[in-house]
Amino acid sequence: MNDDTREFLAAVLDAINIPSPATFADREAFQLLLEVRVLDAVIALTGALGEPPTADWGLGWHTDYLRKQLAKKPPTTYRHYDADGGAA
Repeated sequence: MNDDTREFLAAVLDAINIPSPATFADREAFQLLLEVRVLDAVIALTGALGEPPTADWGLGWHTDYLRKQLAKKPPTTYRHYDADGGAA
């Protein structure tokens, strides 16, 4: 796997691999955020696959697009536990 492909797949994983909600009350905000991040990933994947055919701007462009969209939607709209087990 080349570096561009690895970076793109890492961005897709970042889009869908957000921390689980800390409580049941946080599930709705978690689900809403995950939904919009998945949509960003779908748009990037579709473009990377050349759909529509005129959208082939290269894998690096689609990776940058996805990372910029994800930066606008960080997992800060709900309570969750960080990697160390503390509430974030």
